[in-house]
Amino acid sequence: MNKPRILVVDDKENMLKLFARMLGDGYSVTTAADGARGLALVLAGSFDVVVSDIRMPGADGFEILKAVKE
Repeated sequence: MNKPRILVVDDKENMLKLFARMLGDGYSVTTAADGARGLALVLAGSFDVVVSDIRMPGADGFEILKAVKE
């Protein structure tokens, strides 16, 4: 059975590690360390859930949300 896919986008490495550790057993977790990488991942693939910081370099959380909605 395929695990649901979660994308976590945050420029703080400790937050990425925390989410990966908390969710890794039940979900397939992909992380992105900046907004530009997160945006590229959203545009390239599909995720069941996207968790994003608001203020980050490259693209902010609102840009990522807009891409997810499209």
